[in-house]
Amino acid sequence: MPSMSLNIGPKTQIHKRILEGCKDRVQFSKRRMLNHHNKWKEAEDAAEAYMPERDVDANRRQAREGGLPQYTTLVLPYSYGMLMAAHTYWTTVFMARAPVMQFSGRHGESAQKTQAVEALMDYQVQVGKMLVPWYTWLYDVGKYGVGVLGMYWDDEVHTISEIAEQEITYLGGTIRTGKFKKRKITRKIPGYQGNKVYNIRPQDFFPDPRVPIGRLQEGEFCAVYAELSWNVILDRAERGVYINVDVLEKATMDGNLVGETNSREPGSDALDLPEGSDAGAGTSAIFNTMGKKVSSVVKAYEVYIDLIPEKWGLGKGKVPEKWVFTVDTGFKYVLGAQPLGAYHNKFPIIALEYEPEGYALVNRGIPETLKPISDTLNWLINSHFYNVRKALNDQFIIDPSRIVMKDAQDPLPGGLIRLKPEAYGSDPKTAMSQVQVVDVTRGHLVDMREMDLLGQKAIGINEQIMGALRTTGRKTATEIRTSSTFGVNRLKTNAEYFSAMGWGPMASMMVQNSQQYYTGDRQFKIVGDLLQEAGQEFTQVTPENIAGFYDFVAVDGTLPVDRLAQAALWKDLFAQIRQMPEIAAQYDTGRVFAWVAQLAGLKNINQFKIQLGSQESLLNQAAAGNIVPLGGGEGKAGAAPSMPTQLATGPVA
Repeated sequence: MPSMSLNIGPKTQIHKRILEGCKDRVQFSKRRMLNHHNKWKEAEDAAEAYMPERDVDANRRQAREGGLPQYTTLVLPYSYGMLMAAHTYWTTVFMARAPVMQFSGRHGESAQKTQAVEALMDYQVQVGKMLVPWYTWLYDVGKYGVGVLGMYWDDEVHTISEIAEQEITYLGGTIRTGKFKKRKITRKIPGYQGNKVYNIRPQDFFPDPRVPIGRLQEGEFCAVYAELSWNVILDRAERGVYINVDVLEKATMDGNLVGETNSREPGSDALDLPEGSDAGAGTSAIFNTMGKKVSSVVKAYEVYIDLIPEKWGLGKGKVPEKWVFTVDTGFKYVLGAQPLGAYHNKFPIIALEYEPEGYALVNRGIPETLKPISDTLNWLINSHFYNVRKALNDQFIIDPSRIVMKDAQDPLPGGLIRLKPEAYGSDPKTAMSQVQVVDVTRGHLVDMREMDLLGQKAIGINEQIMGALRTTGRKTATEIRTSSTFGVNRLKTNAEYFSAMGWGPMASMMVQNSQQYYTGDRQFKIVGDLLQEAGQEFTQVTPENIAGFYDFVAVDGTLPVDRLAQAALWKDLFAQIRQMPEIAAQYDTGRVFAWVAQLAGLKNINQFKIQLGSQESLLNQAAAGNIVPLGGGEGKAGAAPSMPTQLATGPVA
């Protein structure tokens, strides 16, 4: 983080006040949020493509392996299929754009400045590896009903070490001995500089419950549960971000670890050893240089509070300021206390909600919405197949006085059933007859189809969006287009809501963080439509030329047009333009041609473009023998050769 922490001792009154303030707020939020954790756990189970084996099914499996036919309970991945269809649509809408983050000037910023902002943002998206967290972000909002994303600015410095032989010298290198010695050489190499985003599990997020999550910026606080390794603790302490690390080290040197990596229960200080671990069983465990186990972690809360410094003893300020505190989950130590210091003056947390519900603390997700339908589908399919298996098992009415029961009870197929001597000469059908069984659940398959249609109507995802067409009867193009448009419009509303609630504020934070912390002077590749306007591939990005106010170009929620179909349309228009000179004179046909080629997937079309040059530069090139006039003539003696206005650069064979 760019800001550094205050040096607050663990025995000071301010230290105690910070711990109490953070503890009260985290526990206040936890009491409200824990009510939703069970629902989120059910959503996680429903979103799985398969369900864990239940105890009753495990007993059936053991019986089946022992030779006794048993039925297995089926769980249809219905919610999973709907969730993935919606997720595919959203990711295509948001991340198929080039570039993903597009901006426009708010107060008349020039096209060159907008180019610089988009080029810098595209660099951060690609090199900062934001796409994967964004995919998870959109998946979480569909699964849980809420997706939470964190953001911070990072100035990476890589420490690179190597063992090399160096000559032994004296007097500052003036005397060379000719002898060499192996030494470790360490270098500090600047790395990535820019925004980074990370996913936050909804179970690890504790917002102010007095406002809905969609309005978390209006709340007084929000907290994030995190598990930190000691490498992270020491690195941030070295940079001045964390404090009281020495006290924390002494508190854990005796083996009373703060936590283990396999525990994900926020606020729990219990030590849960991994399954199969021999740690704590009297055997030697692996320790790091500080005497702590390698697997040990520090469980902490990162608490963002909008506070009045004077009330907290953190200064003389009388108006609210945003601060960030890092405390352990036992609320014994303050590991960090600093003003947030960001120009955007917001909690660095971005939340998305699935439904445009403005009053509920937490919205429901797709699995919770479809739970009644999914449960009904599971009952219909299981009752049907259970009845089918029951019908397949032959049931007979037997007279045991006339039939050898040992033969009748033999489970192997193709056996003989013998009559007892008392039944010799009688009709065997009167001694043994099969019971006629009727499948009363045949209509369940039809009912499943109707329940599936109800689920599609509830979520707005039909078979056309999933890439499947109904085979019942002939369908016209208008029917298919109308059906697809209905589903697209439902998902389009969600996408527009996501754009306004999350993507727009996130883009604004990214730009303002870059304007505040970016100190480079580097060239970045121009991206998007502005590349056509620029006439060059790269632009210089400095803190000065990204200054200004920029708005995120909102996503309208529609799918990108099929590029091949779009290229075919442009091809037809291009052919018509050539036949109408009055229209061709109004457009740059060369750029139209390049645009059509790029739509069709030809990314390197510009390398074949003829380079333009001034008369003076062409004469210089001709004098050097690099180019020759068209026709290859030598011209009159002593006169400069006649140059055309357009020549290809490079030697001519």
